[in-house]
Amino acid sequence: MAEPIEPIAARLLRWAVEQALPVWAQAGFDREHERFEERLTLGGARLPDVPIRVMVQARQIHSYALAGRRGWYRDAESLVRLAYGAMVRDYHRGDGAPGWLFSIDRDGRPAGTQRDLYGHAFVLLAIGSYVGATGDRAALALADETLAWLDRDMRAAHGGYVDAIPPIDAMRRQNPHMHLFEALLNLWSHSHEARYLERAGELFELLARRFFQAVPGVLIEYFDDRLMPASGAAGWIVEPGHHFEWIWLLRWYERESGTAVGSHVDALYSHADRYGSDHAGLIVDELLVDGSVKTASHRLWPMTEAIRAHLVEARLGRLGAAAKAKALADLLFERFLSGATAGGWIDRLDAAGSPAVDFMPASSLYHLLGAIDELTR
Repeated sequence: MAEPIEPIAARLLRWAVEQALPVWAQAGFDREHERFEERLTLGGARLPDVPIRVMVQARQIHSYALAGRRGWYRDAESLVRLAYGAMVRDYHRGDGAPGWLFSIDRDGRPAGTQRDLYGHAFVLLAIGSYVGATGDRAALALADETLAWLDRDMRAAHGGYVDAIPPIDAMRRQNPHMHLFEALLNLWSHSHEARYLERAGELFELLARRFFQAVPGVLIEYFDDRLMPASGAAGWIVEPGHHFEWIWLLRWYERESGTAVGSHVDALYSHADRYGSDHAGLIVDELLVDGSVKTASHRLWPMTEAIRAHLVEARLGRLGAAAKAKALADLLFERFLSGATAGGWIDRLDAAGSPAVDFMPASSLYHLLGAIDELTR
């Protein structure tokens, strides 16, 4: 497997080490306030009037912690310490209420005061990575406080958690639960505290009982308040990117817990691999359960998650998966990492494959480094 992957893996790693990590630690980091920028223009300039989400701070902390662990960025630990301290200062009980603010403005004033499960999942991911990067296990108390608050204020009657307080709509989504699963595995990996792995097991059971539909073997995105598939067309939307993302997360959980996940992985892989790409090989944004395309545009992140899933499965002997990872990595470099400043990216292409955005979201670095981490193992 190493031979066909090696050249593109080395190319992407050079891009990350020499271009992306320096850009997002310099132009992409506000030294005055010790926090990461929400986004940059395609030319690498700051956009000062955009609200700054806690999710972005958390993802960037995790990304630079990974870069430090792999030896990709020399000053990663000091950057992680600065950004983590600012995240706690600015977002934790930022308006005096429990939980973490959704967003702030550049001066640190609350912008979005809702509490969303997605953002809290990434805060927990960042705490785990901060502990791993610094050895500061005292931060686990903040993870436990956050989890206790989720249990008290966001736990839903029919399983899992509500999406946000106050609610943004009547839907419930699998996606934030997936990232909470990831965060708990990360906390376990950096602390070896059994309570985090046990909680991850509860979310695996939620996937198996609610999110995964055994017939026709897909993961759907949207649910009602009872965690039944949402009524109408929304109840049958699937995202190939999330299929791929769940695959490598499930394999991670399998390695840590010994729980067999093969039946779920095989179904998710089969559907996403069969229906998830267009004629050019780009992953499409949304499908219906029958495999027909609902939204034919393309985001950067599903490409990275497909690379990771194919590589994980290739290492377990799935035929053809390594070649598919290489083809996607080539496309990632050619179609998404060109057309912006060095170290940047085009986050979204339209159905015809043309750039569909005029800025670079910082949050994409988390996905890109995850794929490069897997490619260079």
